[in-house]
Amino acid sequence: ISIPDNWEYNKGKDIVDGYHELVDVTNPQEIDEVNSILSLSRLTIKKLQRVQNWNLYRRYQIMKAEVSEAVQKYMPSAQVEKRLYHGTRSSNLAAICKSGFDRDFSGTAAGSVHGTGTYFAVNAQLSRKFGDGLLLARVLTGIYTASSGSDRPNLSVIPGSQSERVHSVVDNADKPT
Repeated sequence: ISIPDNWEYNKGKDIVDGYHELVDVTNPQEIDEVNSILSLSRLTIKKLQRVQNWNLYRRYQIMKAEVSEAVQKYMPSAQVEKRLYHGTRSSNLAAICKSGFDRDFSGTAAGSVHGTGTYFAVNAQLSRKFGDGLLLARVLTGIYTASSGSDRPNLSVIPGSQSERVHSVVDNADKPT
């Protein structure tokens, strides 16, 4: 797994286990990309930073390969990854950036109407209802199913599979919010 091209770091410094930092985004192309994603939300960017966390990045890439394989096998038309928003209290941002999203905190801010998990939204305004901090994240949505409305984990199996579980749960399978 190689270091992403857009990461900004001291090239003489090795990226090793435990490396993580928040970096102010200065690349005009990356700024334009985020602005275009946010343009529909009518939000103003106060500070734009990128999380550069080597351990989280490697885990994500390994999981992305697994999800991609299942998507290719069972539902090739499905998107593996989407850019989604996560709203939280700003006091939680540093911990999330260092250790990742933690399902143990599921439901602590606003309940868990769709089951145990980390909640994301297509719309930034919806995510902002859950805190003053906002993260734009790459999320492995893969093959998803509609929520049962239960506060328990959804253990649905991918259609056509004997035992592989869906990758995510959404409020509306036709048009997730």
